[in-house]
Amino acid sequence: MAMTAKKLYASLFCLTLLLFAPVMVGAKEAPSSIITVTTSPDSPFCTTLEIKQPAWLAKRILRSRSVAAKVHPELPRAQITIGDREFVFDSYSQLFEPARQTQLVMSNAVRKQLEKWVDLAENAHYGQPLDWVKVKDDFARMDFATVTDLETGESFHVQRRAGSNHADVQPLTSEDTATMKRVYDGKWSWKRRAILLTIDGHTYAASMHGMPHGAGAIAGNNFPGHFCIHFQGSSTHRRNEPDPSHSLMILKASGKLKQELMQATPMRVVDIFLTSLHEHDRSTQLMTTANDFQMPFPSEELETFKRESEEWQNRNPDLLVATIPVELSCKWVNRREQKNTWTFRLERVSPGSRWKITNISLDEK
Repeated sequence: MAMTAKKLYASLFCLTLLLFAPVMVGAKEAPSSIITVTTSPDSPFCTTLEIKQPAWLAKRILRSRSVAAKVHPELPRAQITIGDREFVFDSYSQLFEPARQTQLVMSNAVRKQLEKWVDLAENAHYGQPLDWVKVKDDFARMDFATVTDLETGESFHVQRRAGSNHADVQPLTSEDTATMKRVYDGKWSWKRRAILLTIDGHTYAASMHGMPHGAGAIAGNNFPGHFCIHFQGSSTHRRNEPDPSHSLMILKASGKLKQELMQATPMRVVDIFLTSLHEHDRSTQLMTTANDFQMPFPSEELETFKRESEEWQNRNPDLLVATIPVELSCKWVNRREQKNTWTFRLERVSPGSRWKITNISLDEK
């Protein structure tokens, strides 16, 4: 069995892997299973893995008994395509067929094979969460690298010019600058984004912001300054510990966010929700909430917020329900800044299932 990998610079920015074995001339080709991994349902950046061997895998999936789906897929990891049928493999290693509203009852052998191939596709799709003290040796000053935005799949080239606690980098050309600005919807922003940084064939999980600042020294790149890229364990100029928003994006870029949410305490779920809300990361917000959750206000009405109290982290939840108040100082559009208490209600269906936010109520102080 051999594996080849190539990037397709077509409409979906897909990285495609093909696992195959020789097929006898005249033999009827067995159906293949195509595994597709994305960081979120709307992301055009994907990795696809076509499995031709073992030949029995696709057949056994199609022959698995189907039952009416009583639950939704939990934090989907991959889409499985066999012919014209599409399935969803979730973080509980459950397989669903949404078009038929069914769940497949798989054997242990089928489940283990799917887990193996989904792991492989995820390893190809995401970056390695290597610590900054190790990355900075591979990404030395004046070295070049490729940045890939995990949500859009847009890629551009950068050069590291400085930075001790993290990497200070600049786009190489005006075209690279234009691509980076397109990632931020045409407006420079301090908001963090999950990225992959590729150096000499090695891909690392990282986080960037999109605001030119400080000095810049690459002529003709139309970028007035530099921007910062963070890795696991790196920090900003103002604090020695890692920035929470950068840390969340690195977790996302490494493919470990769903695993974190599956095991997270209610307080950690709220923390991830608030961090993703601050960074306008809609896909991560949706991972923390129940399917029928609704924000108590239009998100665009909230400009910024900061936390006023951290005492909520010491609260102990009940077995299946948790209520967590968080004091925030909020700046609203066309309104004065005010302090609010956001009370989060979280629920889970059993002690072994994950916590989800089901409601938020706001009280002005």
